[in-house]
Amino acid sequence: MEREWQRDEIEEIIADWAREQPATDVSSSRVVVPLRRLAERLDAARTETLAEHGLDQGSLDVLDTLRRAGRPYRLTAGELTRRCRVTAGATTQRVVRLENAGLVRRVREQPDRRTVHVELTPRGSQRLDEAFADVVAADERVLAPLSGTDRKDLERTLRAWLRGARPLSEALG
Repeated sequence: MEREWQRDEIEEIIADWAREQPATDVSSSRVVVPLRRLAERLDAARTETLAEHGLDQGSLDVLDTLRRAGRPYRLTAGELTRRCRVTAGATTQRVVRLENAGLVRRVREQPDRRTVHVELTPRGSQRLDEAFADVVAADERVLAPLSGTDRKDLERTLRAWLRGARPLSEALG
């Protein structure tokens, strides 16, 4: 019995573009399209899991970053912005939202009060503890189809790629 070969969706995209714009090399789609689709799945799994804990990815970034900073779980607003890799405005919005929920507090350094620290509250630490294991479990479910060897190979490949990639500001400009 002859088996009919079926192309996957990515190969269909490649074939469609080869037909429509034969002079354009779209082989990068073999890497970029799966990455984007997997990123969508990871994002959806995290979004759903975080929502169960009343959080979003931006909130997790702040809480996680403060926790990983170590005791007293406090960073300057500028350092928090740098470590979260967002704008100062985005940091302010996140901190205000988390402060209103009682998960962080802003503390002004004495005596000049110009330096503002953002500090994880006990309630914020508890919320992070409750959410973190569930977030990691959601990530693991998305990674489940990979064997241990495949996962190690992917980790190595992604790290090498990331090391060699231009900074985002250069890539966009």
